[in-house]
Amino acid sequence: MKFNGFTLVELMVVVSIVGILAGIVVAVLNPEKFRGRARDGVRMQDLAIIKGALEQYYAENNAYPPDIAGSLNGYLSTVPADPLSPSRVYTYCPSAGSSPQQYDLCAVMEDSRNEKNGMPSCGGGTYCLKNPF
Repeated sequence: MKFNGFTLVELMVVVSIVGILAGIVVAVLNPEKFRGRARDGVRMQDLAIIKGALEQYYAENNAYPPDIAGSLNGYLSTVPADPLSPSRVYTYCPSAGSSPQQYDLCAVMEDSRNEKNGMPSCGGGTYCLKNPF
């Protein structure tokens, strides 16, 4: 009687080759880069949420708040934190003096393709939103 099939050694060789190829693919694709891009997307959305709260504050008080930590309590349940580490904060720079209706709201991005309106004077943020005025 003859059995058609693979031997255990042949199966082990195939599984080993597939494992090596999978390891090479993971190393080439660099999943951390994709995670960084995803975190950048969360940062952009967080800044848009904070910007909306700042505009609501401005509509009611005719001025932007001096900071976002305590001033936006009635407008946000919690101020969003950076997805990588809560110790990394979003930077809010209200402009005083000549133009009190101006502000910069910045975050440091992980992927340089997501940089926009970088403001080194505002905490080194590489992605910054400005008020619409």
